[in-house]
Amino acid sequence: MLERILELIKEGKGVDEIARELSIPREEVEGAFSVLESMGYVERVELGSSACESCPLKSVCPGSCFRFKGKVYTVTEFRVDAQK
Repeated sequence: MLERILELIKEGKGVDEIARELSIPREEVEGAFSVLESMGYVERVELGSSACESCPLKSVCPGSCFRFKGKVYTVTEFRVDAQK
């Protein structure tokens, strides 16, 4: 399930879209994001930080002046040790 969620994140899908597509609760998708973050597959982007510069949402996100209450993640580079 985590692999499929990661694929959907790479396709640019958000939490609600993933939950609908996989027919699972939103909370389960949020939990999967946390697991993927702890494993190094995604990282949370802090608004207004230098990470915003490399964020795939920077063209649509107004950045630090935007009062976004959710979390934004970006997929990290492929991990070599992930296949071991």
